Amino acid sequence: MGSVENRGKTSKPFQGFRTSKFRHLHGVPLHRNTHIENIRNLSTSIPGECDGFQANKDRVAVPLRGPGGKIAVFELSKPGRLPDGIVPVVLNGATVMDFAWDPFDTTRLAVACDDAVIRIWNISSGGLTDTLTTPDITLTGHSEKIYFIKFHTLAKDVVASGSYDFTIRIWDINSVAELILLEGHTDQIFSLAWSPDGRQLATVCKDNKLRVYEPRKSVLPLKDGVGPVGNRGARVVWALDGKFLVVTGFDRVSERQIIVYNLDALDCPLTTVGLDVSPAIIIPFYDEDSSTLFLTGKGDTTIYAYEVCAEAPHLFPLSHHKCPNAHQSLAFLPKVVCNVRDVEFARALRLTPIVIEPLSFTVPRVKTEYFQNDIFPDTKVTWEPSMTSSEWFSGVNRPLKLLCLQPEGMTPLTENVPKANPKSTPEIGRAHV
Repeated sequence: MGSVENRGKTSKPFQGFRTSKFRHLHGVPLHRNTHIENIRNLSTSIPGECDGFQANKDRVAVPLRGPGGKIAVFELSKPGRLPDGIVPVVLNGATVMDFAWDPFDTTRLAVACDDAVIRIWNISSGGLTDTLTTPDITLTGHSEKIYFIKFHTLAKDVVASGSYDFTIRIWDINSVAELILLEGHTDQIFSLAWSPDGRQLATVCKDNKLRVYEPRKSVLPLKDGVGPVGNRGARVVWALDGKFLVVTGFDRVSERQIIVYNLDALDCPLTTVGLDVSPAIIIPFYDEDSSTLFLTGKGDTTIYAYEVCAEAPHLFPLSHHKCPNAHQSLAFLPKVVCNVRDVEFARALRLTPIVIEPLSFTVPRVKTEYFQNDIFPDTKVTWEPSMTSSEWFSGVNRPLKLLCLQPEGMTPLTENVPKANPKSTPEIGRAHV
C-alpha cells in the first residue's frame, strides 16, 4: 500500500479545451412563490459529518437550536412564510449528530444522536401538526455517539451507521436488528457511501485511509488506500458506474481538495485538484446521469461543478454557480422532479439561515422543442427499492429499474437529423426545350 508521500503534487484545474455538454450549465433560483421563508432558530452547530439539511420530493428536514435534539419538517407543497411562533418538531431527547430520509419512503426520517441511538420517525403525509416525542423504532448497539447514518441505495429497510466506537453497523429496520458489524477503522470515520450496485461501501477516516468493504462477504476491508492528509471533514462518493471514487478533504495547510481514485488502485490517486483555502467542509453531490460533481460548503456562496471522466485529467471544470448570499447546505432532489422540457438536469434546495429556495440547473440548448436524449439517458428509479432487506442480507443482487424521461409528445433530438436531398437528374426519354 502506498504512503501519503506517494500522492504527488496538487494539480491545477484543467485549463485546456474540452467540449462538454454540461460546460455551460446554468443555475437559477425558482420563483419566490416556491420558497419556504422565515425559518427561525436554525442550528449551526451540527457536526461536520452531517450535511445539516435533508430533503426528498415531498418535504425537508432542518435542525433547530435548543435542547432536546429538535428537527423541523416542512412540506414542499406548502411554500410561503412560516409563522413567527413555535413550529411542531421531531424531539429526539438527545443531541442530533446526523439524519436522513428513507429514499423509498418520503415519510420516514432516521435520526442518529450522541446517546448512540438511532431513532426512526414516521411523519404524517400531510406534515407535522404536533411535536413528536416517541419514535416508531429505535436501534441500539453502538457504544459511543454516532457520526452518520446512510440508507442503502437499492434495498429497502437497510441502513448503515458509523460511530465513535470505530465500527460500521448495518441494520435491518424491518426486523429491528443489527446484522453486520464492520471493523478495521483505527480513528474517527468521516464519511460512508454505498456503491451504485449496492454490493460495496467506501469509507474515509481520520487515520488518512480510504477503505472499501464488501460487507456481506467480510467484516474487514476488501481494499484500502491513501486518503486526505487533513484531520477533519473528508467525504467520499462513487462515480462512473462504481469504477471510481471521488474524495473531498483538506491538506495540511487547509486547502480544500478533490481527489479521484480508480477503484482498482486506491494506493495511487489519479489526480488531486486544489479548490481553495477555507475552513468549510466540502459537501459533494454526484449526479450519475451527467457525471457532474457539485461541491459546496457551509458558509460558501459558490457551488462548484466538475465533470468526472475516466480520461485524464479526470476532473473538468464546468460553470460554477455564484449565489447572492451564503448558505448552510444543499440537498439535491430525485431526477423525477426535474423539468425535462426546460432541459433541467438537476434540482437542489438551498438552505440559507432563514430561507429554503429551489435551485434549477439547466443546459442551454437551441432546439428545446425536442427531447434532449443525448443528455437525458434512462435514469435509475432511485425512489423505488429493487429488493427487500431480507433479500439483500441473504446475498441477492438486483439493479434498480430504469425510467425514460422523455415527455409525452416530444420527439428525441437525435431523430431530428435532416436527410440529404438526392440530386435531381433529368428524366430519360423526355425532350428538353
